[in-house]
Amino acid sequence: LTPLLKRLESAGYIRRERGREDERVVVLRLTEEGKRLKEKATGIPDCIAAASGRDAVDLTRLQAEIVALREALNKSAA
Repeated sequence: LTPLLKRLESAGYIRRERGREDERVVVLRLTEEGKRLKEKATGIPDCIAAASGRDAVDLTRLQAEIVALREALNKSAA
């Protein structure tokens, strides 16, 4: 996770802080820019569903099938 968090931090979306009681703990906080991005992203699932022409049940089933296919391919490759 560290590389991803570093990229998010350098992009200005999050701020990392050490825990006050335990310095091993890293607390993540969204910046104002991160909050704006989060708000903008909340509509993405609805846009995908609308563009796909499928309802939530179909999309959930499709996701499960894709996961099962990936697992079968990984198992076959091993």
